[in-house]
Amino acid sequence: MDTRLLDALRNAPSLDLYELSLAINQMLADPRRILEVRRHLHLGTQVMYFDHRRGTLAPGRVLQLQPTQLTVQDDMTRTHWKLPYAAIVANPAQRAEQASPGRPRPVDVPAFKLGDTAAFTDKHLRERIGTITRMNTKTYSILCDGEQWRVPPGLLRKIIDL
Repeated sequence: MDTRLLDALRNAPSLDLYELSLAINQMLADPRRILEVRRHLHLGTQVMYFDHRRGTLAPGRVLQLQPTQLTVQDDMTRTHWKLPYAAIVANPAQRAEQASPGRPRPVDVPAFKLGDTAAFTDKHLRERIGTITRMNTKTYSILCDGEQWRVPPGLLRKIIDL
């Protein structure tokens, strides 16, 4: 973190720090931010998480996904931690890319066809699995448990039945 920013925060009035804290907490609880992190996570996924005791990133494995937090097992100590999604780096290379913004890369969209089975996470952070019934350039229609969903293809994961 930038030391000039920390110095400015140390000299800020308490009320300003409180308002800033509320604004940051609202941003961290934004469902879009949570979905962006969850999109890369599955049970058993290797991640890096911020270990507040050591003040650094530590390796771990995802054990449980919940709406606003997840459970991670530390690789070294085997202890379990319930953490907010903001404390997770699903892909360490992704953090390096975020630090040095460049040209946006196109998203790799798997090749789907009508009738394929696909999965996605809905706005309530529930996993949905269904069949593709219609395909447009911007959205695909997915039939899940009798409900019709319109989902951007970039948010879909192909399900392969073995």
